[in-house]
Amino acid sequence: METGPWNECVPVRMADDAKIHMVSNTRQAAELLANRWPIHRGRAYENAIGVCQTVLEGDCPSYVARAAFVAAAKEANLLVVH
Repeated sequence: METGPWNECVPVRMADDAKIHMVSNTRQAAELLANRWPIHRGRAYENAIGVCQTVLEGDCPSYVARAAFVAAAKEANLLVVH
């Protein structure tokens, strides 16, 4: 499975930070979800955590983690910069 960089970065602005985080791979997404995420509940959040772990274990392609991360960002009302 492809666990490397995503084909397209996800620029996210955290609620407590003016900085835009350029998330470009599953490991970065997992670290943000675990350490900086404003909520630690919700269906999309829980799915993203699980999918990131599955991708990092090599059992799922990286594009699935990207989609799950975007869904979790929307659920948390974070600004996904386009």
